[in-house]
Amino acid sequence: MRVGTGSRATGVLAVVVGLFLLTGCGDERTPSEPAPSTSGPTDSGPSASPGANAQSSFDPCTALSPQFLAERQWDSRPPEPRQDSQGSTSWKGCRYVARAGYGFVVETTNGTLDQVRSKYPSAVDIPAGNRRAVRYEARPDVPGGCTINVEMGSGSLYILTNIPQTAANKNLLACDIATDIARAIAPLLPAGS
Repeated sequence: MRVGTGSRATGVLAVVVGLFLLTGCGDERTPSEPAPSTSGPTDSGPSASPGANAQSSFDPCTALSPQFLAERQWDSRPPEPRQDSQGSTSWKGCRYVARAGYGFVVETTNGTLDQVRSKYPSAVDIPAGNRRAVRYEARPDVPGGCTINVEMGSGSLYILTNIPQTAANKNLLACDIATDIARAIAPLLPAGS
């Protein structure tokens, strides 16, 4: 009987460690996107941001409804709103935790696919619905993460997976999961966005 108790304790510990890692993953993703070029005119404020249209046309926090999340078992915890910026690049969306024990972020950003490709030349083109997307590992030194940007008219949809490296998650592949997430969400993007 002690063996079963130890296994439960190990499982609980793995979940706690995973949730701790999820809390820290947000800061790792911000540097993964290049800041837009500053060679043009300077921004006069957030309303002048090139991503303002993308960020106002799609809100992941409301577009990914409770039913949508439950159908995909992405509803282990309520969505956690996020809004970040680095230089003139901004991100806005939510962080999610799947029942399988991994976390992911879905945000709109004014960072474009061309900017991502210039910073990550090894980024791979993938389809996401009827939109172009790129997939890359922004931090290959940190296992369990994969990033996808899906093209939008004035920026992109940013998706980051974070799979804690535990015995329970050893068969989960970050880039496969990120691709599945991108392909499920891309059809929700409004036409023309």
